[in-house]
Amino acid sequence: MARVVVEAKNLSKRYVMGDQTVHALRSINVQIFEGDFVAIMGPSGSGKSTFMNLIGCLDRPSEGECFLDGNPVAKMNDNELAAIRNKYIGFVFQNFNLLPRTSALKNVELPLMYAGAKNREETAKEALEKVGLGKRMDHTPAELSGGQQQRVAIARAIVNNPVMILGDEPTGNLDTRTSEEIMAVFQEVNRQGRTVIIVTHEEDVARHCKRIIRFRDGRIQRDEVVEHPVDAREVIKTLPDPDAEVEPTPEPVAEKLTFQL
Repeated sequence: MARVVVEAKNLSKRYVMGDQTVHALRSINVQIFEGDFVAIMGPSGSGKSTFMNLIGCLDRPSEGECFLDGNPVAKMNDNELAAIRNKYIGFVFQNFNLLPRTSALKNVELPLMYAGAKNREETAKEALEKVGLGKRMDHTPAELSGGQQQRVAIARAIVNNPVMILGDEPTGNLDTRTSEEIMAVFQEVNRQGRTVIIVTHEEDVARHCKRIIRFRDGRIQRDEVVEHPVDAREVIKTLPDPDAEVEPTPEPVAEKLTFQL
C-alpha cells in the first residue's frame, strides 16, 4: 500500500474577527498518498485555501492533527515549520513569485542555497532541463513568457526533491494552450512518482488529476476518483501551434469590368 504523505485528523481552523468567529475548516479527516495527483476545489470561503495553508505548513490548526510524511506539524514552531517546508514541500504559485532581475538558473538555485546543498548549479540545471527550459537558463523572468516563467517555478519547486508539490491556481493567469503545457509538466512530474496537489477553480484543469477533493462550508463535500484523467499531451496535439507559420491569404483578383459607351 502507498505511504501516506498527508494526513489530517479532525483538522479545524477558526478565525476570530472582533466578536465573530469564522469556522474556516470543520473537523477534516483525509489522507493523501504518495503518487497522488489531487485537485482541491470549492467556491470562495469553502476552506480549500485554509486547508492548503495547513498542509503546506504555512499556518497552524485550531484543533486536530496534521501529519506531513509522518511528521506531526500542527504544533511546530515557526523555525521548525520553515525547515519542514524547505525539506518536504515545493510551492508553485499563480503569480510565479520569481525574482525579477535574477536568471532562471539562479531562481531555481534559491531553495538549494537555503538548504545548504552542494553542486547547486548542476542540480538547478537538471531541474530546468526536466521542464524543457535547458536553453533559457540565463534569461530573466522579463525575457520569458508566462508559461516559461511557470516552468521555472515548477523547476524551483522540484529542485530539492520534495515529498510533494503544492500548486495554488498554477494555471490561473495562462491561456488555454499554455495551461495544457503546464498541466503536462505536472503530469510528467507525477508520473515520476511525486505527489502533486493543486488548488483550482477550473473543472477542466481538475479533470487532469487523478482525484478531486471538493470543499464547501469548511467541510469535505466529496472526495472522488477521476476514472479517466485528461492527458494534457493529447490535448496539446489538438490545439493550434502559435509558432507555426501561417500561409498568407491570397488577395482576391479583381474582376475585369467592361464598360459600354
